[in-house]
Amino acid sequence: MSQRLLLFLSTGFSLFLTSCVVYMPMQCAAPQITDKNQGELTLSTYLNGRADVAATYSPVRHLLVRAAYSNLRDKSRDSTYYRGHQYDLAVGTYWQPGTQWLVGALGGIGQAQSTAAYSKGGFLFGYPTKYEFDARYNKVFGEAYGILQASDALSFGAAYRVTQVNFTHLTNLGSPVDLSSMTRSEPMVFMRVRLGTGPAENRPVQLQAGWGTSSTFGYNEKDPNLTYDPGVRDLKQNRGYATIGITVFPHFLFRKAPTN
Repeated sequence: MSQRLLLFLSTGFSLFLTSCVVYMPMQCAAPQITDKNQGELTLSTYLNGRADVAATYSPVRHLLVRAAYSNLRDKSRDSTYYRGHQYDLAVGTYWQPGTQWLVGALGGIGQAQSTAAYSKGGFLFGYPTKYEFDARYNKVFGEAYGILQASDALSFGAAYRVTQVNFTHLTNLGSPVDLSSMTRSEPMVFMRVRLGTGPAENRPVQLQAGWGTSSTFGYNEKDPNLTYDPGVRDLKQNRGYATIGITVFPHFLFRKAPTN
């Protein structure tokens, strides 16, 4: 039943998705690590085909180190496409205020490269406006998260990330775009299912469905006083994403069996 609920939620989240341009928000980390020498390996996919792989480890109690990589390879050869890759590196901390609760925070940096091409307008009169963006940017981000272990099988959580995006290269049809940086607000909610039987700490595999959004601080697309170029408005607009992922906890798989 838990797996069916996970699939239902992930399918429903797709209804909230919006289009993407060159900024690709990565899902929040929210690692489910509770002690030193614990680690997790996660593979996630977005509904547009993008995939993330991430590894998180706690070398000492209350300390996290994390690396993540994301890639979207659009094989389309027509005039509309979206491609890109990026990575994150982060350090953080985690605490357990109660037996069912886990809270934590991370901060990190990253880099990305992406391209996108599409056309807008011109359906009834005139010709459509073509956009062809090429972007490279650096990222600095901070994240906080909380997880409730509702049962041995189910956990629910929320995370919030703020990402500062600094463009080192940004063009449209080969011409520079007047946008050097933007700061994004990125909340996320998720549900996780531990596979197997027995206590949660004895289950080495976990499934996740997550949904998040990304919006630019200070940007309101309905503001009548906006003077941004249409291309810049597209770059600043809100994003939504849904992911499905699987996590393996290596420290469970290689844990020594108790001796009599």
